[in-house]
Amino acid sequence: MTITTSCDLCGDPVRDTAYVCPRCTADTVRYLADVVKVAGEVETTVARLARYSDRHGRTLPDDDPEGRPDGGLRVTPLPFDAAAKQRGDRAMNDIVTWARHVAEERGVAPTLPGPAFGPLCGSQGVCRHESCSLIYRRSVPHPVARAAAHLLANMEWLRHRPEAEEALPQLAAAGATIVRIVDSPPPLWYAGPCWADLDGERCAEELYARTDDGTVRCPACKTRHDVADRRRWLLGEADEVLAHASLIAAALTVLDRRVTSSMVRNLAHRGRISARGQDERGRPLYRVGEVRAVLGEATRATTSVAA
Repeated sequence: MTITTSCDLCGDPVRDTAYVCPRCTADTVRYLADVVKVAGEVETTVARLARYSDRHGRTLPDDDPEGRPDGGLRVTPLPFDAAAKQRGDRAMNDIVTWARHVAEERGVAPTLPGPAFGPLCGSQGVCRHESCSLIYRRSVPHPVARAAAHLLANMEWLRHRPEAEEALPQLAAAGATIVRIVDSPPPLWYAGPCWADLDGERCAEELYARTDDGTVRCPACKTRHDVADRRRWLLGEADEVLAHASLIAAALTVLDRRVTSSMVRNLAHRGRISARGQDERGRPLYRVGEVRAVLGEATRATTSVAA
């Protein structure tokens, strides 16, 4: 005899002894899978410490005397976002707390990934195997990413527990918060150095604009600049820049179109773009212009079909 109960979250029938249905569980799984990918970017995004790299993938120093309008583009940190930090801290705490709860209730230590060692698949580091990537980088995943991975491995167990009604929505909300922090554009974006001509010298003041501004005024020399022109100039300068997926997504969302870090990673997974190296944390670096070109092709193809 089949026992049918109702999902504690949506009320749909559940044809096993679980408290939450597979569909509601899948929503939480999707968010936790995103956390595994982007948890390490939260601190960088909140502190506005991300930099564009130069054309060889190196991070330009803070004391670079030039605004580099003719080469690698230096981006000054934006103001610290205290509200985003609070949201991120709460979300990360929820994920770690539930991971600890699962480990204690099951009586086993979390099966969390660590540095990987062992034989490679033989493709010289260009494969898409996560284990090979970890071996090459000798890296340890972010602790919140590790906690999310542990929860994913135990999600079927968790949905059969009475606390699933509390845990799954909380974990889904935490995952959504972390992804939004990483992928959302900042309230102010770096619009480059002023470079207005001041009696033969260029104003080196750095400009910041709000997302919906039409013009931006230099706080030093009071010169006004057209924001659309600034966006086009920065996009041109960024085309040869190498950056990781989250930084590319944040930059293109401000300057060009809505892009998420998962979109960039999916392009790489499908072979549409290629990694051009790795940063100091082992994250693959992609050329911004290549990402723009592929996204542009997709937009034109969609527009052509619609017409």
